[in-house]
Amino acid sequence: MEAGFKCERCGAPLDVSPETIVAICPYCGFPNHISGNLKTENIFVIPSINKNDVAKAFWEHVEKDFDLRRIKDEIQVWEIEGHYAPYWSGIAHVYGTVRYMRREEECHTDSKGNTHCHTVERHYTERVNEKMNLLGSARRQVESLGVDDLIKHFSKARPEGKRLLDLDEDEWGKIKLEILNTEMDERHASLMMREDAVDIVRNHFLDKSDRIEIFDIHTEGPRDVKLLLLPMWTVYYKYRNSIFHAVFAGWDGKRVAATEPMNVFRRVEYLTGAGIGVLLGSFGAAFTGNVIGVAILMTVGGGLGWFFGSKVLEGQRVERGG
Repeated sequence: MEAGFKCERCGAPLDVSPETIVAICPYCGFPNHISGNLKTENIFVIPSINKNDVAKAFWEHVEKDFDLRRIKDEIQVWEIEGHYAPYWSGIAHVYGTVRYMRREEECHTDSKGNTHCHTVERHYTERVNEKMNLLGSARRQVESLGVDDLIKHFSKARPEGKRLLDLDEDEWGKIKLEILNTEMDERHASLMMREDAVDIVRNHFLDKSDRIEIFDIHTEGPRDVKLLLLPMWTVYYKYRNSIFHAVFAGWDGKRVAATEPMNVFRRVEYLTGAGIGVLLGSFGAAFTGNVIGVAILMTVGGGLGWFFGSKVLEGQRVERGG
């Protein structure tokens, strides 16, 4: 923590490091610009529900979940943590031309009624001209359960935010949480969003083609750039000798992701799936005469066996969505 930095509005000491771009006062919520390219009038907070509401949402989920409901008397809430994570949002204009090739099956029927098929290469040219709403983390390290799920949920709901400068101390006191440090300024965020917009278009055409021949795509903007503080809550709970956690969106209490204990019924389900995979692989190896059939059955069987077998070894399952 660097000494000497105080809140411009209330005079409280600020926790500032050499990487700090904006220091949001934990007492009054005022955004203090420390370094980098950032306009404090473009910082918005999505107000959060409180810890009691999160706990209520957790137990409501337990009651609705088939597996958790069976063991609810053995579940103990260990800890509930909430924070605001910074995300840059903006609208980018993407335009240009993409030419690609796709292999397609072409069939025709001869005069005797026999159908003949062969593969042909078809070439397409498409114009791109669209505006993209982009959202990306303002932090460099964001690998944790629920982060991507939180972004997806926010992108669908788009809850209304409040400009941080417009909140007084009392309003901030009702919704304040720990605020994770912003590590990218607006200039860096704009460059990242432009690259993300191009990548989105590229991935779209990679999915629908066998080869991209011309990729002439450009971006303008982004415009309407804002720094959004999204509330995220994590409930840590204990079942027997293990700790699991559930992640909730702070603006509406929706559970977006969770790790959950695997009960005996789920283990039986996964073991059955693993057994079917092994049987398919064995059948393909032993009884199928066709080489392609053997390869397909062994691949499918091996994949099923590995997938369900790994689920059993994990001892927990990951759930996404509500």
